[in-house]
Amino acid sequence: MLALLGYGMIITFMVLLLTKKMSPFAALILVPVVFGLAAAFISGTPLLEVFDWIFGGLYYSLDGDGKLIGKGVAPTITLLLFAILYFSVMLDVGLFDPLATKMIKWAKGDPMKICVATGVISLIVSLDGDGTTTVLIVTTAVLTLFKKMRMNQLYLAVIIGFCNSVMNLVPWSGPMARAMPVLNLTPKEFFVPVIPGMIGATFLALYMCYYYGKKERARLGYEKGSGIIHDSDLEHIIKEINEKDAYLKRPKLIWFNFLLTAAIMTMLIMDIINGGILFVLGTAIALLVNYRQLNLQSSRLIANGGEALGPVSLVYGAGIIMGVLNGSGMSAAIAQQMAGMIPENMGAYIPFFLALISLPGLFFLPNDAFYFGILPVLAPIAYQYGATPTEIGVASMMGQAIRFASPLVAFLYVLVDRTEVSFGDYSKEYLKWGLPSFVIQTVIAILIGAIPLPFLFN
Repeated sequence: MLALLGYGMIITFMVLLLTKKMSPFAALILVPVVFGLAAAFISGTPLLEVFDWIFGGLYYSLDGDGKLIGKGVAPTITLLLFAILYFSVMLDVGLFDPLATKMIKWAKGDPMKICVATGVISLIVSLDGDGTTTVLIVTTAVLTLFKKMRMNQLYLAVIIGFCNSVMNLVPWSGPMARAMPVLNLTPKEFFVPVIPGMIGATFLALYMCYYYGKKERARLGYEKGSGIIHDSDLEHIIKEINEKDAYLKRPKLIWFNFLLTAAIMTMLIMDIINGGILFVLGTAIALLVNYRQLNLQSSRLIANGGEALGPVSLVYGAGIIMGVLNGSGMSAAIAQQMAGMIPENMGAYIPFFLALISLPGLFFLPNDAFYFGILPVLAPIAYQYGATPTEIGVASMMGQAIRFASPLVAFLYVLVDRTEVSFGDYSKEYLKWGLPSFVIQTVIAILIGAIPLPFLFN
């Protein structure tokens, strides 16, 4: 009966999301509470114990002897909230402006260099984990260049979208932030095995920029020195970048902010200090050093906090649905039932099958439905066959390679509007690179053992 309730809860949650009858936040909270109360009633458990299950999903759970047996989503929430705030402050102070201006000066009127510069800027700016911010910053920097050169703005849209998809795999991004609490993984456990695939996808992104640039060189009949971009045009574009919110920029502190960011990223990957604590300290230091005025410190927290509210609220919701699934026994019942249906000789391949499932799953489903609906069901089954949470986590990320061709990604409508292209044209062009990226990242994950394929290594 618990298994049926678990199926019912997940299906109800996904239907409500797909039919847009509820927001993800409301569905993540209300659906598990209703089904949790039903599970408690059927099993004869005191109804108020449902809220103990929820507490366990959000914070921690203890066994009968008071020993810690599970951690909730609170560490992930801390990481996500302050990582977004930190990188928002770095954008405010202009940490990435020198890179943008240098790349624009380097590109001048060469279509190939303009495409490569756009890719590099997009990769760096996408570190904040927010697609809309990336679109606004990058188009401000290079859209005028594309228009003046009469370059294909579809290529601009795909470069921004694809580069953002590569950097969308950092621990404070939407996908990993959703999957971490479901799988109870730390940023280091999850992120380090994903990095080789990200490097492979980054090389593909740079090749894509080079390929588009060469095509535009040929189409426009470009020869060195024949560009229509003059120094005055470049100076105007650079001036626009530097003067945007100039009162927030801190060019004299550029090296301090760079070294602070490099130190945080290094310690995060090496797992020297908890990631959430790193970004809490980093945000406090960045605000104090860059903005001595108390009113500016407060205003930047308030202004940037809105960007973090959405992702953080969803992770809270994830804690509730995971707490009810695990505390009620629904998750264990589903896993036991489904595990009995899988041939024993195929169990070891579940992470690989999950990578394949993620390809259509992350195109046709919202991130919330996939990571909070499908992943909690498949993960316990995989564990019974020896898979680790890290292997399941890495496999679940593979489909993100084509995620940014999906009409379900809201910021893409900002992207196609700013670049003045149709969504259909963008999606078709993106998939030409997204599918190879999926193959590259999956093959790399298999070769390093992050996604096990036993027959390759027996």
